[in-house]
Amino acid sequence: MVPTWLKITLVVVGLGMLGMCAIAGAGVYFVSQHVNTSTVSAPDALRQFEDARAKLKDQRPLIDIDTNERVTHLRPVADIPTAPSPATTLVVMAWDPTDERIVNFRIPLWVLAMGERKVDLGVGAESFDMRRLNLDVKDLQRIGPALVLDLKSPSGDRALVWTE
Repeated sequence: MVPTWLKITLVVVGLGMLGMCAIAGAGVYFVSQHVNTSTVSAPDALRQFEDARAKLKDQRPLIDIDTNERVTHLRPVADIPTAPSPATTLVVMAWDPTDERIVNFRIPLWVLAMGERKVDLGVGAESFDMRRLNLDVKDLQRIGPALVLDLKSPSGDRALVWTE
């Protein structure tokens, strides 16, 4: 006969494994619903960036990153008035000309507020790190829709980041 403590241990371990599988499945589902990667030609990628930039009209980006990866705040977020409706989503569009791959993803700002606040752009080793860029998620929510970054690297990589 199997001791009671062994049965309880096996049930707890089984439930723990089931819980981990559920969390992993939820993560895969979340990513599949928010990330879109496709292979496109350079002219098509340029067109997609122009279309996205047109929606942002003549907005100046909040930050700039130079070729030495120095971050410059072009518009201090503290000076921007509170918007009537807060931003809820961070949208990232990144282009890698080497692989002719474009990555589009949308992350709810509440996810960034909870976690690491680091987003891999999917372009080389680049990442969108809220701490390194000295950006606060609450400030981004407060100012509403805004162009955060319009990056064009000498190598041809391109990234456009905005909030909606």
